[in-house]
Amino acid sequence: MNSTRVPSKSGLTALDDVRAEKIRAFHRERLAVVYVRQSTVQQVLDHQESTRLQYGLVSRAQALGWAADRILVIDEDLGKSATSTQGRTGFQRLVSEVSLDHVGIIFGVEMSRLARSNKDWHQLLELCALFHTLIADLDGIYDPVQYNDRLLLGLKGTISEAELHILKQRMHQGRLSKAQRGELQFALPIGYIWSPTDEIQFDPDEQVQQVVRLVFRTFDELGTLGGLVRYLAQHQIQLGVRVREGPGKGELVWRRPNRVTLQMILKHPLYAGSYVYGRRQDDPRRKQPERPRTGRVVMTPDEWLVLLPNHCPSYISPEQYERNQARLAANRARADAMGAVRTGPALLAGLAVCARGSCRLNVHYDDGGARLHTYECVERWTHYGEPRCQHLAGACLDTFVIQQVLAALEPATLELSLTATEHLEQERTELDQLWQHRRERAAYEVERAARQYHAVEPEHRLVARTLERAWEEKLASQQQLEEEYHRFVQRQPRLLSETEREAIRRLATDIPTLWSASTTTAADRKEIIRQVVERVIVDVQGSSERVKVCIEWIGGGHTEGVVIRPIGKLSELSTYPQICHQVQVLTEAGWAAVAIAQALNEAGFRPPRSTTGFRAEMITQLQRQLGMKAPRPRVRHHEGFLPHEWWPTELARHLRIPRGTLLHWIRQGVLRARQLDEPLHRWVVWADEAEQERLRAYHQRVIGDEFRHRWTDTPLAEQA
Repeated sequence: MNSTRVPSKSGLTALDDVRAEKIRAFHRERLAVVYVRQSTVQQVLDHQESTRLQYGLVSRAQALGWAADRILVIDEDLGKSATSTQGRTGFQRLVSEVSLDHVGIIFGVEMSRLARSNKDWHQLLELCALFHTLIADLDGIYDPVQYNDRLLLGLKGTISEAELHILKQRMHQGRLSKAQRGELQFALPIGYIWSPTDEIQFDPDEQVQQVVRLVFRTFDELGTLGGLVRYLAQHQIQLGVRVREGPGKGELVWRRPNRVTLQMILKHPLYAGSYVYGRRQDDPRRKQPERPRTGRVVMTPDEWLVLLPNHCPSYISPEQYERNQARLAANRARADAMGAVRTGPALLAGLAVCARGSCRLNVHYDDGGARLHTYECVERWTHYGEPRCQHLAGACLDTFVIQQVLAALEPATLELSLTATEHLEQERTELDQLWQHRRERAAYEVERAARQYHAVEPEHRLVARTLERAWEEKLASQQQLEEEYHRFVQRQPRLLSETEREAIRRLATDIPTLWSASTTTAADRKEIIRQVVERVIVDVQGSSERVKVCIEWIGGGHTEGVVIRPIGKLSELSTYPQICHQVQVLTEAGWAAVAIAQALNEAGFRPPRSTTGFRAEMITQLQRQLGMKAPRPRVRHHEGFLPHEWWPTELARHLRIPRGTLLHWIRQGVLRARQLDEPLHRWVVWADEAEQERLRAYHQRVIGDEFRHRWTDTPLAEQA
């Protein structure tokens, strides 16, 4: 051990007299630095003798030959630890002065004052040896250039670092031992306090306890942290927080809830009765410079240092705590998690899974108006740049799952009715109790302000006016609270009427009506589906319209089915060969397009996009694609028609000439036509085979003349 030698009145020890020969003239020409440091602010306030001893090194420097104006005192690091150079501006200044060859000797009470890290200590030794700077403590004077002195200085630095490590290890083991007995005290979360006997107990304020229980109950119902925040804000519910430090330590204040605080409440195991130590530990890799409190990371339950179940009163059961953690983890927007319920119309978001890669399908919205959505697997496209695995319109898949879910819920209608009724009554009763507690607290504050005002002597007008103003503020706050409570009562009666009870029972027994009600949001429907469905496995059959769907129910069991999705092309239908065969057979039999479309619809065939069935235009287009010669369309004759007479619309369709062109020809006399003797006076045109050929040729000639006139009438400059 190092023996401490007290300086004489001249500031020198006997050992200084022996080693004074190490000090040369060029050392005295440079500065003598006195480095002063204490590890904490508490040491600066309580251990002033150590600080006084360090400042006393100035007289020792003067005794060794330095003038007072050549002595530099560096004390910027008072109250800072020497474990690193971060935040130690004084040590950084010392290193800079040594590097600039301004320092001849450094004075310190002991080596631990300068550095408790071998890295920083040996860096300083290297610089002192390079620039011939001496180091002095209470044991003597050392020259880092000399190997023996440098070896001794290195040993002292190692001992200084080891001493700090031993102290830290001893303190850590003490805290850990105390925590293993459940006696280590720390800041408790909202709803708990330390009792005078050093035990954890509920906050004695009943309103604080009720709000905490409401937080857990509401999250269990809503299932999302965002929904919990909105619910508390909507009902103006505040959290009771105990002040942890300062003049008002231990006082109860009411604060508006925020997302971070509510998340802390939901994740803290103390609410389940478990005493935990080591939930957050230091990770040196995450520490940020100049920020000593950074680097704290949340550990998994397996990495907690101490876990004592059933150690204190609990607001929830351990099983409910585990469910809450699983729900919070599932609500995170990750590929392997279901995610939170959102407001979009896609009911299977987070539930739909690709049958080929077991990854969740993404939801894509088309905000072009109707907010249509599609489910698509983009796993391979995201990671490997390959095409999408599969995709389908969301409406058809949602409809199939809805039908299965409603069918599964029918046996539980009576239980749902009773549960819904009890839930609404319990919620309204709890909210009313919270309002009653707030009213009682406001009345107490008014009464307390009144007592303070009446207790003051009338002669103290300044004090009386201040207390009167505070009394008026409390009265105004109470009046505002009573008005808000009156509005709450008008909006939500405390008890359900018999009419409301009967309405709930009626709706609960008619799940489809409740499902399609305008007051039922998409988020509500998603929540219902997630209560019974584990996941929906989707497998699109190639590029066809067929989709294999497997619904896996919570609790076991599954339901399989086939969904017909809309596709882009008729040729992609799985029934395309059968459709072509039917069209060919019926066309050869002389059937019209309208009749063929009706026959296909009756046979159960469906077009790729339309849900109403085939139309005549689709059949005509398919006949052209297949090279079939369609039969001549039958003219719907009027009872006054002559041979070879047509309606203008049907003749225009037959000749593939715009109907407006035919009407124009009628007015010009190009086309032979007459008007029927009827109230509408509709036109009827005459056209046999020869006339039809003439009209086609005339139409082509008119088009050619029009383009020729446009070309010849356009100036050359415009053509260029």
